Amino acid sequence: MSAANFDIAIKETLEDVSEVVFFLLGALTIVEIMDAHKGFDIITKAIQAKTQKELLIIIGVLTFVLSSVLNNLTVVIVMISLLQKLVKDEDFRMKLGGLVVVASNAGGAWTPIGDITTTMLYIGGQVTTVPLLANLFVPSVLCLVGTLGYEYIQMEDKPFDRDAASTEDDDVPNGQAVVFWGGLFGMITVPVFTALTQCPAWSGMMLVLGLLGLITSLLHGPEDEKYSLKGALTRVEVPDALFFLGVLFAVGGLERVGLLKEFAVQLSALVPYDALVAIFLGFASAIVDNVPLVAAAQGMYDLGQHPSNDGLWNLITYCAATGGSLLVIGSAAGVAFMGMERKVSFGWYVKSIGPAALAGYFLGVAGVLGQQALGLSVA
Repeated sequence: MSAANFDIAIKETLEDVSEVVFFLLGALTIVEIMDAHKGFDIITKAIQAKTQKELLIIIGVLTFVLSSVLNNLTVVIVMISLLQKLVKDEDFRMKLGGLVVVASNAGGAWTPIGDITTTMLYIGGQVTTVPLLANLFVPSVLCLVGTLGYEYIQMEDKPFDRDAASTEDDDVPNGQAVVFWGGLFGMITVPVFTALTQCPAWSGMMLVLGLLGLITSLLHGPEDEKYSLKGALTRVEVPDALFFLGVLFAVGGLERVGLLKEFAVQLSALVPYDALVAIFLGFASAIVDNVPLVAAAQGMYDLGQHPSNDGLWNLITYCAATGGSLLVIGSAAGVAFMGMERKVSFGWYVKSIGPAALAGYFLGVAGVLGQQALGLSVA
């Protein structure tokens, strides 16, 4: 590259990468504000179950729904914390925790803000809001159904006793409901804002963050930083965002010098079917972080050859998001689960959760391919 071309490439790559990072930082800060106000207690206190099978379904569906509109890593942290308060049986709690990881990754696959890899593809233009929702909702639900169904059949229907300590009422912060529902509604409407204004997605997320910061400043005094925007920013895991920055920038360099294109040509020659490439990508994301894998896929396939909402992009979006559930180290949600439940090991996850996760993964893949074969995919 000449110096002038190198300068242009650096600026364009930095612009693309920064959009993802600012979007992620905005979303994580909003969730921190909601969590500081104990907003998630509104949902968790409403959970009612009399048997273990009922609790399995409630936890799975609740995790799936929350992960579709919130960061799935945060949802896993909240749900595992809830299970530690609700469930006395350690083995059953660990089993539910593993299924929460699978459900969170499945729930994040079908919305633009549910998973970082889906967000990357959304911001990159490979998928757009309405077709993404239409094309991946059913496969994501099938992934959840396959996983929960596998465990439901094998699980004994024992009675479930709620831990007495979980029923104790904590102090409710001022503005709990306003902050929770306001933040949730704001994040859900970011794709709508983007479609109506044609502004980048990160600007919509920052707008929601600014409005939520204004609300908290009116609800609490300036000295109470626990509930403020400033306090939330200090608790956000900035190293995670900088990790994405580094990985995406590195992959951007590989793309600019043409290595990813060359790799795509060789891979296509070795594996003649794009669907198999996407499925293998899902398995690879169980071992290698799915962020660089998706970033590499974005550079490997040209939007001219595979336009937005092409069948290949739909399958890559699904496989990258859900494939990380196959191993506990395959997603940030799994790593967080392993950190919160100290007795969870790599081998335990493979044995106890792996078969159910694999059943859900392949059922979802069948759903994506089935929709395409029947001509039901939305372009």
